[in-house]
Amino acid sequence: MKTLLSSCLLFALLVSVAHAQSPANSEPTNAAEAAAQKAKEEAEIDAKYAAWVETLTPEQQAWEKTLQAELGGFYLPIHKKEKVAGRSNAWDFVADDPKLPRILLIGDSVSRAYTQTVRKELDGVANVHRAPANCGPTATGLKKLDVWMGDGKWDVIHFNFGIHDRNTPLADYKDRLTQLVERMQESGAKVIWASTTPIPDVEAKKYVAQSIVDRNQVAAEVMKAHGVVTDDLFAAITPKLAELQNKDDVHFSGPGNEFLGQQVAAFLKENLPQVYKLTARASEITPGAAEHPELGFVFADAKGKPQDVQNAIVDTRVPQKGQLVIWLMGHNGVLFDRLASYGLHAIQPHYANRWFGLIDAKKRDDGETLGDIRLEAATGEDFSPEVNIPKADGMKMRALSFVKWLAQENPEGNWGQFLNEDQSDLLWDKVIMAGASHGSTTSARFAKHQKVARVVMFCGPRDQLESWQGLPSATPANRYFGFSHVLDGGWSGDHYCRSWIMLGLAKFGPIVNVDQVPYPYESSRRLITDADVKGNANRAHSSVVPGGSAVKGADGKFIHEEVWRYLFTYSVDEVGEAVEPETDCRMDLKK
Repeated sequence: MKTLLSSCLLFALLVSVAHAQSPANSEPTNAAEAAAQKAKEEAEIDAKYAAWVETLTPEQQAWEKTLQAELGGFYLPIHKKEKVAGRSNAWDFVADDPKLPRILLIGDSVSRAYTQTVRKELDGVANVHRAPANCGPTATGLKKLDVWMGDGKWDVIHFNFGIHDRNTPLADYKDRLTQLVERMQESGAKVIWASTTPIPDVEAKKYVAQSIVDRNQVAAEVMKAHGVVTDDLFAAITPKLAELQNKDDVHFSGPGNEFLGQQVAAFLKENLPQVYKLTARASEITPGAAEHPELGFVFADAKGKPQDVQNAIVDTRVPQKGQLVIWLMGHNGVLFDRLASYGLHAIQPHYANRWFGLIDAKKRDDGETLGDIRLEAATGEDFSPEVNIPKADGMKMRALSFVKWLAQENPEGNWGQFLNEDQSDLLWDKVIMAGASHGSTTSARFAKHQKVARVVMFCGPRDQLESWQGLPSATPANRYFGFSHVLDGGWSGDHYCRSWIMLGLAKFGPIVNVDQVPYPYESSRRLITDADVKGNANRAHSSVVPGGSAVKGADGKFIHEEVWRYLFTYSVDEVGEAVEPETDCRMDLKK
């Protein structure tokens, strides 16, 4: 009995001690207690987050301040908890490696969920940033785009708006997307559209699968019109929806997010800004292309070396001008590098142009024959009885076939922007015709016939006995730009000044010596140089073109870099003061 009593007393004592040592019940017993406990936890997190922010660099603190302003009441608390816990998330501050391109991801929670996978996949390849928000619908995008893009320069912007726009009227969606694309393109970044991922039919959540199909179709029209490439996430994920998409939800499982991130990273890697230099043989890509041995125009020489290689270049690292240079001379890599750096696309087509010296001298100098042959060589149309150059072998068709091939083989270069809707012709209002010597002459002759964006004439035009320079011009006269050295025989013989006067260029300024008058050379269309070429007239002829004969200064750099940029990019609408045509330029060179 005593033993039992002692046991009971000992048990009671232990229970009493246990109650004394255990904390009070932390579970709230009513709504007020629950709210107070939540507020206390949030205050503790806020305090820890604020203390963490104080340890950051000024740049990191500025980023956190942006997130505090933009993430909103749902995502900001999540972000704070993750930072306090030392966890990484999609909105991590990105310290740029200056040697790598900068990518901005814009999109909703689907995009947020794959951001970290994209970063992991592109580690060491690109700096991957994310807009400081869950970006929502296009209406929000129009209000917040400037904040999301910030002040930095972006090489690529990969973006999507769709799920939050599923109830936006299609006309409004199209209009807003168009505005967003145009604003992003104005930044100079390469813009990539991510098609919206599928959503299920869930009546309770007002999800309608067809709404995304319809909006992707509208988006495709906008992107095509603006030359924007598409990362087709809709097509990539659709076959895997059963295994990768959460049930009755627009979001994806962890493996699904990783799959999408890998798809985005692979697409971005293929489309990162770079210089693309491409070649193709005209005989292999131009339907009906043929040799013309009577013109000395063949696809391979006697040793089998290809003679019909065509060259192209585009540099997607720089803001694009949306213009295509067609260079009517042999390939000049030094020039092409500069054209690409200006944001221009450039091609050098191979076409039937080797007729020089094959025409009877009497006909050649009759004032019309050379111009007619040039036009036939350029168009492939019957303008001259002296030659027979089919369309497939003229410059127009060769250039068209080359651009079509480039659009297919190098979509990253956005060559399709220079093709009309059915790809039956180039959009000539986006084309700059250019060449040196005979190439500049054919460029000018063609521009008389076909309206183009600009004509750049190095050491030319020639055809000093022809009359075509004075014909009515499809291309406005203010779009012709010429550059010659004063020791060039074409200049000293009055060939070029005659052509410039006949083209009407005196209306746009005097002849300007670029070595004496600074940029922008009085906005004139007629530029000359007297740079030192050691009295060599042959070198003088080609010295105005980038390359081995061009003149360098004491620092080893070309002295005419600004001139070349001017010729290809100066506004055609900015013109110099009109002057009277020079009286010391002989117009009748038959005398």
